Amino acid sequence: MKIDKRFSQLEIARILGEPKDPRKPYPHLIDQVCETDTADPDEYMYYFDVLLETDKIYVITANGAVTTENVAPDTPAALTFADLASPEYYIKITDLAKAKEKTLARKVRTINRALNAYENYKVIDLINTAVVGQGNLNDLRSGETSFNYQHLIDMIDQVIDYGDNFTLIAGTAIDKDIKLWNWKDNKYHNLLEAFSALGINVVRINQTVTIDGSATAALDSNVAYLVAKSTEMGKPVLFVRKKLDDIEMLGGVLYENGDKPERLVFVSPNPVQVSTTRYLAVGITGYEEYAAAVTNPYALSKFTRTV
Repeated sequence: MKIDKRFSQLEIARILGEPKDPRKPYPHLIDQVCETDTADPDEYMYYFDVLLETDKIYVITANGAVTTENVAPDTPAALTFADLASPEYYIKITDLAKAKEKTLARKVRTINRALNAYENYKVIDLINTAVVGQGNLNDLRSGETSFNYQHLIDMIDQVIDYGDNFTLIAGTAIDKDIKLWNWKDNKYHNLLEAFSALGINVVRINQTVTIDGSATAALDSNVAYLVAKSTEMGKPVLFVRKKLDDIEMLGGVLYENGDKPERLVFVSPNPVQVSTTRYLAVGITGYEEYAAAVTNPYALSKFTRTV
């Protein structure tokens, strides 16, 4: 009897492990504001926080004397990796028989989109914690109802001594305010030229990710963060995915960067248990390990639009 290879666990894994375009290992926001790196499965990752040191000079006196000062080595901080997994999606054998590749491709895109959205959510949450601790906070003044050009300049002024080449991470309400600037404030002003002159690109975030069953917005619509990307330490956020061992018997892999995958897609064998019911189906689950840290909170500013 000939076994239909199309529905075997490893054949499904092979299809899942062959993305059409693996050239972008990180989602757009991570690429924009983070220094990205990868760690081997058994590798520890460390990072240094930025130091706000005082520049000191002693003028040499007539007798040539100078003052000495001890330099202690900095202590690096270890990154803590977190496990991240998608739900187990199951695909019935009848659906596989009808449109196998299309069904699997849709689920793989869903898994990747969800993992990317969660990464964006965690980076934004990390930026928020750092900027609140640093105190670069801005909001509406008396009588104001929207984000305006003055707010943007105030945010730039808070970070410009520490870096330039800016990205504005904008919630949907902030993004709408920006698009209406020309109409409401100055109908003869070219907004694109203004942003170009200031060295700013805008990234509109309108993602929702379901975390442990609760729908969560990656960014509040009334919040924006300005990130100065060109600093002495590079981009002010470090984001690392851990390379995972390629365990073929557990399922397929999505190769993102290098010789080991940064994400695994596990394929569970047929039948699949769903609550108290067993289905003739296969299950697929996405998995990764990631870590992130803000290395330079001085390069971050926050605006909250409250009316």
